[in-house]
Amino acid sequence: MKPPHTADEWSQSLARAGQITASLQPPALCTERHWDFVGIRGVLAVVLQALAHQTDRSPQDVPLEALLWHCEQDSGHVRDLVVPLVGAQLAHSIDVDPEAGVPAAGDPPVATWLWLTRLWPPPVPDDVDGLPLLQARRHDGMVRGIARGNPGAAVDLLTGWAADAVRASATHP
Repeated sequence: MKPPHTADEWSQSLARAGQITASLQPPALCTERHWDFVGIRGVLAVVLQALAHQTDRSPQDVPLEALLWHCEQDSGHVRDLVVPLVGAQLAHSIDVDPEAGVPAAGDPPVATWLWLTRLWPPPVPDDVDGLPLLQARRHDGMVRGIARGNPGAAVDLLTGWAADAVRASATHP
């Protein structure tokens, strides 16, 4: 059985996922500084990589129809799909600290998965007037537009948005 990915395949998955995500987002929001872009691209990249592994194709050769079908399922389906990439325990975990001795935490797909399954703290007042912290300080310095007040994991919040990006990419290649 072949390994779940090579560095080149992961780069292909991430690049293709970025192109697909860009079809949904305005160009100014398609940067590493935008939580929505990073999250949608991450969901697409892990799904692309899992499908490439499952079908013995390159990530570039995974049909958009297949990618769309898997993204239209719920995040539980995505979690099941990524088991070969990250392992069964990590695929179904949430908010795992990457510093907590996670095997292969430095592996790019695993690091992406850890980010996608991380919980995001709710706003905390930072002064006596009760004004919330700036959004960027709460999201690793990233600007966040989708589900701003929701502390849930990106994979749970963005799988449907990933499907929307695939649809947009299919209609405007």
